[in-house]
Amino acid sequence: MFKKSTLSNGLRVITAPMSGTNTVTVLILCATGSDYESRELSGISHFLEHMFFKGTQRRPEARLVSQELDGMGALYNAFTTHEYTGYFVKAGKTYLEKALDILTDIYKNSLLKAEEIEREKQVIVEELHRDLDTPTQYIWWIWERLLYGDQPAGWDIIGNEKTIRALQQDDFVNYFMHQYSAPNTIVIVAGNCDETAVRELVRKNFGDARSDPPIRTKPAVVESQRVPMLHAEFKTTDQTHITLGFRGFDVTDPRHYAAGVLAIILGGGMSSRMFIRIREELGLAYNVSTAHESYSNRGYLVTYAGVDHANAIKTIQEMLSEYRKVRERPVSGEELQRVKDYIRGTTLIGLEQSNAVASFVGEQEVLLGKPLTVDEVFAKIDAVTTDDIHAVAQELMKPEKLNLAMIGPFTDTAPFQKMLFEF
Repeated sequence: MFKKSTLSNGLRVITAPMSGTNTVTVLILCATGSDYESRELSGISHFLEHMFFKGTQRRPEARLVSQELDGMGALYNAFTTHEYTGYFVKAGKTYLEKALDILTDIYKNSLLKAEEIEREKQVIVEELHRDLDTPTQYIWWIWERLLYGDQPAGWDIIGNEKTIRALQQDDFVNYFMHQYSAPNTIVIVAGNCDETAVRELVRKNFGDARSDPPIRTKPAVVESQRVPMLHAEFKTTDQTHITLGFRGFDVTDPRHYAAGVLAIILGGGMSSRMFIRIREELGLAYNVSTAHESYSNRGYLVTYAGVDHANAIKTIQEMLSEYRKVRERPVSGEELQRVKDYIRGTTLIGLEQSNAVASFVGEQEVLLGKPLTVDEVFAKIDAVTTDDIHAVAQELMKPEKLNLAMIGPFTDTAPFQKMLFEF
């Protein structure tokens, strides 16, 4: 369970007390990310996240921030997505006030020094190069580029080397002033904590935060696909990395619950259809999985596998075959119940940790404006019927929604294109 309140300046506070833990997680989310960027500022949300750890007036050097956090034995980090940016500290319960103080300081008072920005550019370029050299990471960039093309939804969150190197101090100051205001901020505290004390601490730390609304808004996503689409990135990798799937539902569409259950049926565990067929029966892949990803304004259902180059065509054929089966024949009540139980069990295991609870609640608040309790989420999943699964499969699994992104040493993509158009 959790409680939500709002300060007079518009900042939202969510508390999620947990028994049986000695830790507490403080997570601060800003409802901005790469979807809110212009082409010239592509990557600035992620870059600004880095800059928050480079010093404040009270802690003027990066090492002073990290030393204080390390001195608590804390786990801490930050992350940037398409739609929000987060900063968190997980520590022993006795460090709640200190953790919140540090996060508040870097969130409100970072120096954003020009010389630090210039120095950090190379660090981020190295991060970019690392990810480009990691096919299991890079394949997802290619996948979203294929689906959404030249618009923020299709741009890499980290930006590109040209935009990273071109950013200047004024860009960061302006972006910070436009986006990092109280109405665009959510403070989530989960774990061993007292709700009243937390709300008072947040009010004390953030009561003076700017109440201006954010200026930047994200554009509507343009989706105009009419035929199957393919993008094969040539690279001399040891494996072919495959993402194959369909445009799906956004988080406001109630059908995304059925689509999420469908994804688990297909590739959500070691007893899922894709796993049994592609790994256990055919021995084609070590890792094969399916997921349905929902953003506030778009979604997709996709299966991933990494396979030997010689097995790429066979693997894609088998993925398409499993898609056809679930589209053409309703799942059994027994299989559906088994998957619902799997979702319930894995969710509860994941939510044993305070940082997972904070993320669970915070993400929903950003995307929906009203987070659901675990029981409310389970109720929506329990309400999914075999007819719902069949209807969603038929709606999603159409040729005009089918997409294939690959990384591997292929110069001739005609065989892959042929398979897609035969679906």
